[in-house]
Amino acid sequence: MVRDFLRRLSVPLAALLLGAFVAGFFVHLLYGRWAGPAPCAEPLPGASASATDPSTPRDLPLVDVMEVERLQELAGVLARVRGRVHRVGHSSRSNTYFLDFGPSRSAFTAVIFSSAADGFLREKAHPKQFQGQEVELTGRIKDDPKYGLEMILESPAQIRVLP
Repeated sequence: MVRDFLRRLSVPLAALLLGAFVAGFFVHLLYGRWAGPAPCAEPLPGASASATDPSTPRDLPLVDVMEVERLQELAGVLARVRGRVHRVGHSSRSNTYFLDFGPSRSAFTAVIFSSAADGFLREKAHPKQFQGQEVELTGRIKDDPKYGLEMILESPAQIRVLP
């Protein structure tokens, strides 16, 4: 069966298949480069190794979402962020949720990508339920040049509703 396929394979078709494979390989490499590095799990300077675990956040700095300069100073490190979720947006195209902590696009945002959204739904922690709630997030603060200050949530353990 494979021999028959190879016999019928013309040179232009083989070149086309090889070209498609090479193009796909380069797209994969470039996407990995643009998507940024994988989240690293090193502890904060001077903090214990347990600080990388979102279930033990007490050693992490606590910052209010309105303290923009402090959030910018902590970009790239693990921290706890506290504030009221102003609105929860959802992109049906990418199945991504956005927890906005203010009315403007420059406000701090927590992002739940599609890869993590299923985990939130399984744990009965639908992102929409956080709208209007005072919450505390634990994770790495990111100062994205395009999207501003944000935190990527990968687990429901990273968000806690405050009383």
